[in-house]
Amino acid sequence: MQTAKVMPYNSNVLATKSDQFLSKRKYVTTFFDGKPVKLQVDTGSDITLISRETWIKIGRPRYQPTCYNAKSASGTNITLLGVIQLPLTLGEKTMTGKCYVSGICHTNLLGIDWIDRFGLWDLPLSTVFNMINSPVPRSLSSDFSRLCVKELRDKFSDIFEDKLGLCVKVKARMYVQQEAKPVFLPRRPVPYSITDALDAELDRLQSSGVISPVNYSAWATPLVVVRKSDGKLRVCGDFSTGLNKAPQDHLYPLPIPEDLYSKLNGCSVFSEIDFSDAYLQVEVEEDCRFLLTVNTHRGLFQYNRLPFGIKCAPAIFQQVMDTMLSDVPFAMAYMDDIIIASRNEKEHYDHLREVFARIREYGFRIKVEKCSFFMLSIRYLGTIIDSYGRRPDPEKIHAIVNMPAPSNVKMLQSFLGMINYYSHFVPNMHALRAPLNSLLTKNTKWNWNKECQVSFEKVKQILASDLLLTHYNPKLELIVAADASDYGIGAVILHKFPNGSQKAIFHASRTLTAAEKN
Repeated sequence: MQTAKVMPYNSNVLATKSDQFLSKRKYVTTFFDGKPVKLQVDTGSDITLISRETWIKIGRPRYQPTCYNAKSASGTNITLLGVIQLPLTLGEKTMTGKCYVSGICHTNLLGIDWIDRFGLWDLPLSTVFNMINSPVPRSLSSDFSRLCVKELRDKFSDIFEDKLGLCVKVKARMYVQQEAKPVFLPRRPVPYSITDALDAELDRLQSSGVISPVNYSAWATPLVVVRKSDGKLRVCGDFSTGLNKAPQDHLYPLPIPEDLYSKLNGCSVFSEIDFSDAYLQVEVEEDCRFLLTVNTHRGLFQYNRLPFGIKCAPAIFQQVMDTMLSDVPFAMAYMDDIIIASRNEKEHYDHLREVFARIREYGFRIKVEKCSFFMLSIRYLGTIIDSYGRRPDPEKIHAIVNMPAPSNVKMLQSFLGMINYYSHFVPNMHALRAPLNSLLTKNTKWNWNKECQVSFEKVKQILASDLLLTHYNPKLELIVAADASDYGIGAVILHKFPNGSQKAIFHASRTLTAAEKN
């Protein structure tokens, strides 16, 4: 990214430029007239500047000619196509002002003109970035939406009750392999500091009908106790120690995220529903409960509800959700996380009402603190979704960008695992990560050289840029493009829009195997 300074014609600007700090540049998500744009924070730029591509993306607002010119940090002239006047949102503040449109690709800068107007100079950088990024996800915040939410919460108050729900439509069943032998494991010691809290949680689970004390069981597993973000304890069995090797797989597939995303075209209002202790709202068949015994400091307890940690639990719960929403095309579930997408507020109200009715019919309860209603954009499965498409979740990307350079194979595998989830946002990812992949080949000695460091920084830089995948639209023309190199293959599926522009729906790439290279 280049630094720009606006001056009258024929003025000189002295500045410096270095590519070695690309990965250290800071980007923030702002909103131009309600449309998200990622800008590089640049205190060396007198102006806020966007590229022509970004100008097209935000709807081609009319710009006026400008009598100013701009120069990059290296002294190169930057063509200014014009200046636009529009609302810009930073954090909770929205102001109307000027933004210049540049003919240079990928040049989006937040300059000192807007930094000064929003009074950001005296704030710590971390505060600025957190404040600016706070509108993601964003609420619609209209009077109509607020009235709708209040009416729905009043009408369906029972599904918002602060107590555990109970699915009345189906019970969970597990099948154990014939050759499986019971495994009984001793309890684990409990830290004195959490004994009282653990006792309180066991009492709560027992009074809610989740667990029952038993005197004998051929199966038993120790407890796992985790402190949640709200300070309370989550209690479940460590079923990996025995039971998870015994049951037959529940042969029901989890949804592919792309299948869910394909239903979002044309939608601009979203809600997300999260269940309270989701699995524990599904009862287990009585003749299966003996398998779900946990060994505690208070003796043996048997689960009456579907616990976390059972390997077949996700598939069982997914099947329940899909059955509940089987003829509701505007609602999609990924396990206990339901997303509802609509074209407008009125339609969204009707959609929420229908989904709430299904939840009531099944006997479930939802956790209102983890729900989001009437949103312009939401977080879902590691992405930010809005009417324009989906982009990586900035919080997830922030964690990747802050990762240090790997010093061993295990650290490298961790990094590659994190970026792999977002590979469909990046064209030719196989080429970008080729130097890193080479360190994972068999009998290769670890050598983190300059080429590896460049690849590492480049991947992080691209992931931190403004990546967007458009929603699939069955009415638009599809284009499939592919390429190959000596070390990998790549492909992209694009939509061709009526104005002739093309936007990516999905990128795919992989490294060639040793046999394929030959």
